[in-house]
Amino acid sequence: MRKGLALLLALLMVFSLSACGKGGNDSGNAKTGSGTGTSAENQEDTDSGEKASGEITHLVMSFMTWTGAPNDTDKIQEAINEITRERYGIEVELQISDSSSYKQNMTLALSGGEQIDIISTILSNYNSMVQQGYLLDLEENDLIKNYGAGIAETVGAEYVDACRVNGKLYGVPNNRDMAQGRGCAAIANKYLEGIGYTVDNSKEIIQITQAELDDIYARLHEKYPDTEVYRPTTLSMSQFSNVDLLGGNAFGVLLDYGKELKVENLFTSDFYKEYCSRIYDYNQKGYISKDSVTDTTAVTELVKAGTLIGYTTAGKPGIKQQETNMCGQPMTIFQTLDDYISSSAVASFPWAISINTINAEASMRLLNAFYTDADLANLLSWGIEGVHYKVQDNGLITFADGVDATNSGWNHSIGWELPNQFITYVWEGNDPALWTNIDNFNKNAKKSAASGFTFDATNVATELTSVQNVYDEFQKSIEYGFVEPTAGIEEMNTKMQKAGLERMIAEKQTQLDAWAAANK
Repeated sequence: MRKGLALLLALLMVFSLSACGKGGNDSGNAKTGSGTGTSAENQEDTDSGEKASGEITHLVMSFMTWTGAPNDTDKIQEAINEITRERYGIEVELQISDSSSYKQNMTLALSGGEQIDIISTILSNYNSMVQQGYLLDLEENDLIKNYGAGIAETVGAEYVDACRVNGKLYGVPNNRDMAQGRGCAAIANKYLEGIGYTVDNSKEIIQITQAELDDIYARLHEKYPDTEVYRPTTLSMSQFSNVDLLGGNAFGVLLDYGKELKVENLFTSDFYKEYCSRIYDYNQKGYISKDSVTDTTAVTELVKAGTLIGYTTAGKPGIKQQETNMCGQPMTIFQTLDDYISSSAVASFPWAISINTINAEASMRLLNAFYTDADLANLLSWGIEGVHYKVQDNGLITFADGVDATNSGWNHSIGWELPNQFITYVWEGNDPALWTNIDNFNKNAKKSAASGFTFDATNVATELTSVQNVYDEFQKSIEYGFVEPTAGIEEMNTKMQKAGLERMIAEKQTQLDAWAAANK
């Protein structure tokens, strides 16, 4: 599970199904094991169609981790293929990029016609990828019905439907925390103890006010003046807000947890001005490193290296242990806002099949397997048992003997990005009922009044590209506190208006009104 997560902005239109068979032996559904968080020891083989021919279909699966391909990627890939060759007549090549280059790598590969079969749309903006024509319609020729029925059974038809764009299905959601604890910061315990703060290890998340968090930052900077106190990321603004980013972008939003269906300009809102002013104040006081705009090192790696004290994250059950594992040391999670499910939370970063796939049916069967086969899910999430992790007597897992966060070859902590972490083991330090707790977390969080709404950017595709380019130009300098916010925001907003921001806001309002009328 992971950060959120949360996440997440970009742009990209819709094409039709294109698939050519390499080993075209897709004569039925794969039979997979059901997930309980334990290995599928009695897993049945796939139907005889693939195996009878003796041909193996080679597929490419692309996703990101914060730091790129872990050292043991080849080992994990081969362990997965030992299963998928036998059960599904497929072998998979894991194509893993770091978070800073993933979007660019995927865009270049997809536009260049390179083979990518299964793809995570994280950081690439799912709706934009649809608009760019990079994703297959999963219902054309009954693709998901015939080869991916286990996905809807696993995540639920309602969540699958939330990924529709203009009525068509181009991606399927992962099983994860759909809600997000907003306004959360992770801070290493050793620094908190250094300023005399009493860490309450019995609590997974500590609720505090923004003023109290600001005071902690001030004390940390006074005690550790040569260590970066806080590092923003491109997701920090959305994670530290009560804003609903309609359609997965900031160009027309709902404020105040989406209580009202009124689309507004984020960049003229009091919230955005106050947020940027606070970060500017952090920067002026020396909390933020001068190279934070250009340094692409993951914040967790900076904490692990001892050069960073804290950063923004997304709250959820299991977040404390997750961040502790990633940083290689105990972390405390503070939360200043509420738990929230935005309108686009479910469809923030679905899994999809690329227009460049060499075999759509095999890709669908493999994607279905990652949702339903616990052996595969555990390999992707935790690695190889006995090498990267071990199962304890209580059923929870921990690092294998001689392995820790600093030397594990598969310690990526992005289980929340993967298809289905709900059928994997639970890590030591978490409640054994973690996956049930996350389900309850999703059910009990505040929900946007626009929950389930999806935005179709077809009518404003040109404006979306232009406005996004302006935002990319200004975002880090303004939201990392390197320019005076009043002047910086005004200049950015003026350029956005010329690029078509108001037309985007109007289009979102028109579609939202129509959606609301249809869903009364």
